[in-house]
Amino acid sequence: MRIIDLSQVLETGMPQYPGQPDAVFRQVAQVQSDGYQVTDFHAVVHVGTHCDAPAHFIEGGETIESIPLERFVGEAVIVDVRLPDGQREMGPSVLAGADIRPGDIVLFRSGLSQKWGTEAYETAFPYFGEELARELVERGVRAVGLDFISPDPIETDSYPAHHIFLGNRLGIVENLKNLELIDRERVFFAAAPLAIKGSDGAFTRAFAVLFD
Repeated sequence: MRIIDLSQVLETGMPQYPGQPDAVFRQVAQVQSDGYQVTDFHAVVHVGTHCDAPAHFIEGGETIESIPLERFVGEAVIVDVRLPDGQREMGPSVLAGADIRPGDIVLFRSGLSQKWGTEAYETAFPYFGEELARELVERGVRAVGLDFISPDPIETDSYPAHHIFLGNRLGIVENLKNLELIDRERVFFAAAPLAIKGSDGAFTRAFAVLFD
């Protein structure tokens, strides 16, 4: 059995969705002076590797602590994102050949996580076309995971993929990494979010388990 860490490290100044306040981490106590160390941090819940709850976009939608863990934990299938140069919108064709079953978590592997910390990561990522988002809902997928920053393009003001996924109680896990280390199509995946009362999302320590 192998476990692959799929989570970005939380730290001050880390990449995040444009327009959000910076994440700040600082020590408020130190072993040398206080006998123990304590770290204080301030960040929005949609930073680093995290899960979106329906309340993020749906009025009256589920908040993160009320979502069953099964939505973010279970069997997952890897889908490689291969788009022509200059194209960012993903259509249903990206699913060609993928063994997607009802109840699966679908992990979209673009390789963009290797550009973490660059402008390209925050602005030039692939995104879900409405047709693809609806196709995933129709196939009975329980969640999607992405190795990029958002299922919608930065330039949108309507966020159609978020609305389609979250409006159908389909989980979203953003900012995964290391998907390129997975050498098979199907894996066991876990991205249990922190139980933050009333929150529209939460940090997660996502990982994949490969049974050899």
